[in-house]
This record gives sequence, structure tokens and C-alpha cells, in this order.
Amino acid sequence: MKKTILAIAVAAASAAATADYQGEVGVVYGQGEVAGAVDYDTVGFAGRYNFEMVDTSKGPHAEAAFLDKSSSVGFSYSTLEPDVSGADDIDSMGVDVRVVTDTNLIIEAAYSQLDDGNDDADTFAIGVGTYLNDTTDIVATYSTVDDDGDDLDALNLDLHSVMKLQGTASLAYDLGIAYLDADEDDGYSLNAGATYYIDNNLGISLAADMMDVGDVDSNTVSIGVSYFPMPEVELAANYFDQGGDIEADGILLGAAVRF
Repeated sequence: MKKTILAIAVAAASAAATADYQGEVGVVYGQGEVAGAVDYDTVGFAGRYNFEMVDTSKGPHAEAAFLDKSSSVGFSYSTLEPDVSGADDIDSMGVDVRVVTDTNLIIEAAYSQLDDGNDDADTFAIGVGTYLNDTTDIVATYSTVDDDGDDLDALNLDLHSVMKLQGTASLAYDLGIAYLDADEDDGYSLNAGATYYIDNNLGISLAADMMDVGDVDSNTVSIGVSYFPMPEVELAANYFDQGGDIEADGILLGAAVRF
């Protein structure tokens, strides 16, 4: 009997230890339609390395790095293939770093590039923010896009927070506003979203954003689900519908592994 109890205790301790992680890699596949006429397929890869082990015991697994105030570096790559004869693929890649100091200061930097076969668009971004408390941060970000001479500068202010609810439930929410300065016009964008976590493993999200720059406006609504069948594995699905002057929709399916 004592041996059985000891074995159970060792197994539980091992499971708890493997729940923490330092890195993760993921893949996503999607299909959709642009302008109501052109179908597309897309596939992407992403990864993130945290400078220290991430404690997953503070809330939802999907929010673990945020709640543990983790510093990290990440990368991403994706390619989109339009279902049009002779059309070029649209490739994008990016790298980013986020540093959180002992005084709760947040410093972020990112670079990304998009190549549609004819033009390249390079985006540089730098952000500074702070944790207002252990479960809420706010970050101001300046970014600039150079699209072969057509520039777009943006100043964003974004807030993210996770609230503990009754029982095993939690609610995470995002609020953001941005000022956009294009070559000939300026404008703004707004975004808001929330994820209801039934428990630490399962979350259901809803988000919306809108953009208005000169004569161009768009609005997007998305709904998604994230599920951890085990602490080291995440499965996710997301559907979005974009309207306005830029019309598109699609569904994305993804999976990630932590280690």
C-alpha cells in the first residue's frame, strides 16, 4: 500500500514538473476566400524560446508566459497560395523579442517582411510598457512599414488582462487603439477581444477590429477555440470574416508542442 501511494506521488510530481516549459513550436493550416472570388490555402510555422522556464500553475495554459512575466524570442513563417493560375505566392516571415525586467518594465522589438512576388514590405516595431499588476499589462508600440516607397507609420496602445472568475474559470481581454499615418492620409484602428476560459485547458474567444485610413476602411470579426488535451500540447481553430473595402474570410487550424 505504501509503495502504491509513493508511486502515485512520484507520478503526480513528474506530471507537475513536465507542465512547465521553456520553448514551443507550432504549425497552422488554413483555407479561405478573398474578394468573394479568389480561394487560397495557407500554411505557417512559428516558435518561441523563453529565457527561463515558464510556470504554468498561475492560470490558463494559453496565458502561462504572460502570467509568469516571461522574457522570450520568437519567429514565424507563412506562405499563402492563391488559387489563380500563374499567381505568385505571398510569403511572410518575422522575428520578435520581449523582455520583462524585475521592475515590470516591458521592452519589445519586432521585424517582419512580406513578399508577394512583385513587392517587398518591411515592418519594424518597438514597444515599451509595464505590468500594471500581476495580471494586466499595457504597451505602447511604434511601427513603420516600408512597402517599396509607400510608408505607413502607426502608434499603438494595447492592454491585456486576465481575470480569475469563480471556480476554474477565467476571462482574458484585449483592448487596443492606434493612430495610422500613411503617405497621403491618416486614420485609426480599434480592436477588442475576449477569451473565456472554462478551465485552464479550454478557451473560447471572440474578437473584432476596425480600420479607417483615408478612403480605405475594413472591419474583421473572428471566433476561435484553444484546447490543451495535455499541458504540453495545444490544439486551436479560428474563423475570421473581414468586410469593408478589403473582403476576406478563412478558417485556420493549428497545433503546438511545448518542451
